[in-house]
Amino acid sequence: MAFTLGFHSLFIILGVGLSGLISMAELIGILKKNELFLKMARTWSYGFAIMFGVGTASGTAVAFELYLLWPTFMSVAVKVVALPFFMEVVFAFFPEAIFLPIYYYGWDKFRKPIHHWLTSLPIVFGSALSGFFITTVNSFMNTPAGFSYTVKNGAISVYNVNPIAAMFNPATPWETSHVISATYVGTAFMLASIYAYAILRGRKNEYTVSAFRYSVVAGFVSSIFAGITGSLSASFLSVFQPEKFAAMEALYNTQSYAYEKLFSFTIHIRGLMSFLAANRFSATLTGLNAFPRSTWPDVLLVHSAFDLMALFGFYFFFASAATIISFRFMHSHAVEKLSYYVMLIAGPMAYGTFLLGWIVTEEGRQPWIIYNIMTVEQGFTHAYADVPELFYAFLLFYGLLTFLTIFVLLRYYHSHEIQGVALATH
Repeated sequence: MAFTLGFHSLFIILGVGLSGLISMAELIGILKKNELFLKMARTWSYGFAIMFGVGTASGTAVAFELYLLWPTFMSVAVKVVALPFFMEVVFAFFPEAIFLPIYYYGWDKFRKPIHHWLTSLPIVFGSALSGFFITTVNSFMNTPAGFSYTVKNGAISVYNVNPIAAMFNPATPWETSHVISATYVGTAFMLASIYAYAILRGRKNEYTVSAFRYSVVAGFVSSIFAGITGSLSASFLSVFQPEKFAAMEALYNTQSYAYEKLFSFTIHIRGLMSFLAANRFSATLTGLNAFPRSTWPDVLLVHSAFDLMALFGFYFFFASAATIISFRFMHSHAVEKLSYYVMLIAGPMAYGTFLLGWIVTEEGRQPWIIYNIMTVEQGFTHAYADVPELFYAFLLFYGLLTFLTIFVLLRYYHSHEIQGVALATH
């Protein structure tokens, strides 16, 4: 499941974030009559169409895998939180699937360019809604709501189901806003990384520089929102999932005036962790010692992943801010070249940051699949003998899918001689 979702995460990022950046680029191009921005939108729309198709295939595999690997969990989920799955298909996937071909084949087919741009809006909102609805299911796993249940002989029976309350559980606003903003961060810095690579390989021209700058600015703005939503999410966890928060911060003992930690180092500002979590230096934070050892997550893994994710987030913000300042106020060739190298590593880091956030969310909830109700062991299939073969089958499937995706992208951009995507021509 980790391998499958890790692969699919790339398409989640691009599926949500790229549609928005394409739409905004085309709108800027239309309003300013700037052919460079129109070329960005058109170039990226070709890749987006291919990635949408592959993402649909990998997402379908995830859906089947839920039933194959987690039958006991799904027996509860389909009764309580099936509504987001249904709404994702009807109100998100269908509009995307309908309007993407119109947008893709509609270039130069409308009398007014703004009419073509309007066809991008259902794709943008549909992709955002898709991320929202699916994330609400994970929110439910973290803070289950909207039902009552009884346990008899280890089996969970649910009743008094309120699907709206289950979907809009306490974690929903914080988790969905952070995930959606993170997809824009990931997409923007992946694009910046691609154009940085193109320029460093000698393909510096007006188009690649404009695309690079647009991506960096988009990354800077989205990193601010991701930072704010991430901070609010951490504060939320300190109250609603204190074990997860304690593991994220390696907080073993309940205390007030808690010191912030970065990996194994303590930041010697008294009460900094308390202030960041509860806006008060004197706030008392619940440590892992308040819970049975059997319910502790893997503290080293969760804490390391959280700190690394936070460090990457700071890198995105400060690196993009410095790059923007260099655009505006510095005209040094050495500084400009340095900014390309700084952004070159941002693309892989952005994907890694998204995965780190997912690790914090999932591993931080261990040993529960539904927090304080069902353990991972209870939710998992009992057909253990078939799991290894299933894993190798999925491994082969995603290996082939990766190869074919890269092959198709390379052939497509070569045949269309699109100058903007450097990686596709190297």
